[in-house]
Amino acid sequence: MSIDDVAAEAGVHRSTVSRAFSRPEAVNPTTRQRILEVAESLGYQMSPLAQALRRKTSNLVPLIVPDITNPFYGELAKTMATAAAGKGYQLVLCVTDGEVAQTSGYLTALQGMYAPFGIVAPSTSVDLDELQSVALGSRVVVVDRVEKANVPTVTVDSAEGIALAVDHLRGLGHRRIAYVSGISGTYTSRDRLAAYEGLAEKLEMPATILDAGTGPEVGERAAELFVDMPREQRPTAVIAANDMVAFALISSLGARGVSIPGEVSVMGFDGLELGSRSNPRLTTVRQPIADMGAIAIDLAEQLLNDGEAQHVVLTPDLLIRASTAEVPR
Repeated sequence: MSIDDVAAEAGVHRSTVSRAFSRPEAVNPTTRQRILEVAESLGYQMSPLAQALRRKTSNLVPLIVPDITNPFYGELAKTMATAAAGKGYQLVLCVTDGEVAQTSGYLTALQGMYAPFGIVAPSTSVDLDELQSVALGSRVVVVDRVEKANVPTVTVDSAEGIALAVDHLRGLGHRRIAYVSGISGTYTSRDRLAAYEGLAEKLEMPATILDAGTGPEVGERAAELFVDMPREQRPTAVIAANDMVAFALISSLGARGVSIPGEVSVMGFDGLELGSRSNPRLTTVRQPIADMGAIAIDLAEQLLNDGEAQHVVLTPDLLIRASTAEVPR
């Protein structure tokens, strides 16, 4: 169904149909009403891209993530799509596989569609100079911590989250608490690791890093190191840098006959919905993922309106479930 079909049925010129959608104030109200009724009866909708090219603005907003198979980014996309729709935007999901060049490419492409701003959730540290050298680069919000950022950012207080995890485990009697990173290259990952090491020093607790690498094998490597340790030296609890690492660690330990939480307690950091259905159900530090999406869009609009780049740090909370228990006796 084309604009010409609507024009023929309504008995007007195609340009009148176009104005009825793009500049309604320029069309006689009675004529416009007839055009809209004909368009609805024929099932015609004007192309959003055509409207964007004509008006030089659109409601398309890119959300650029590294990996949609990671439930964190899936939940972020879901909640942000809802927040965007509530403000009249349409979210466009862009997946980079962690490549910075892909991020630049998406921002340039979406600028050609007159996107008002973009949201970037990086897997590695963002080179702001490179980011801002591309189209749309000065109008992005980064969902992550970025040092010396001159674009808006929204993130979660990683140090507070690690403190919540350590306090919870120590309250259960644990004194040998290890850490598994599983993510590298982000300011967030460095914050969490530094927070763990700082607390270990402050509490005179041994700092045991079971794995500080990345990739799907992190749980396997950490579990292997755990079982290779003498039993009297093994940590009685482990904090994972995110929920996916915690799931992998629990699976790998279970495959080696290690009981969770009977022999070792395991905690995550994210608060993914999947954690409520895992076995055992995962104790974790919960990030307010829904709030991150809504706030990111608010920050982007503020940047457009007054040029102010604000930085919002959200407070996490604790979800206590079945993967942690009192220290084994």
